[in-house]
Amino acid sequence: MIFPAAGAWSDEVVVPGGAVVPLPESIPDDVGAQLMINAVTALTVIRTAHDSLPPDALTNVVTLLTAAGSAVGRLIGAMLTERGVKVIRLVRSEAGAAKLAGVLPGSPVFATETAGWKDRVRAAAEGAKVHVAIDSVGGRLLGDLAELLAERTGTVINFGSLGGEMSDIRLFPPRSLTLKGVVLGSWMLQPPEQRKADIALALRLASESPTLFEIAERYPPSRIADAVAHVGRAGRAGVILIDFSRD
Repeated sequence: MIFPAAGAWSDEVVVPGGAVVPLPESIPDDVGAQLMINAVTALTVIRTAHDSLPPDALTNVVTLLTAAGSAVGRLIGAMLTERGVKVIRLVRSEAGAAKLAGVLPGSPVFATETAGWKDRVRAAAEGAKVHVAIDSVGGRLLGDLAELLAERTGTVINFGSLGGEMSDIRLFPPRSLTLKGVVLGSWMLQPPEQRKADIALALRLASESPTLFEIAERYPPSRIADAVAHVGRAGRAGVILIDFSRD
């Protein structure tokens, strides 16, 4: 695996030795192809979320997670749960919620297309204040999250706009909420020991929890247009891969 590296789709590419990670034979190429980029994204988001918590709210943390069934969402949910965080997972449909709960049971999961989902989230929080929401959907859902966050201390960590709509931030000023983005390149600024530990964590999760790395479809390069269309398909579960060995 190489990360980060420009020109990764080239026949040949020269990268720094520190960007190369040996992939054990026990981990399939399908998983290796998505492992580093998704794990680094998840860890960068989690660190930003942790730094956004009030100093007096570092224990018994409850976090909202949108697009919880996505590739990165599954990793974030697993990593946070392993750290003792209560994760309330959000997906779009009831079918998606049922599937995610079946594949990765434990944390509550609710469908945002179902009436009354915000009341179910409040009940699942069991009276705890929600200071952080991790979001990769944006759009109208951002406004819904704003209703659920603690006033003055609530922060949304956003790293995507899967909803494809203009984000609704109207409630952020009157509730004194914060909206933060993440810079993926900041991972390279982590100390070498931390990056090494992050890589070890990613490899462990790939070995122990293969359900975190679902593949929706593999396409040859000649069908890249179909692959791009599939990425935007509603209800897609798993990542789309371009398989250069199939052309």
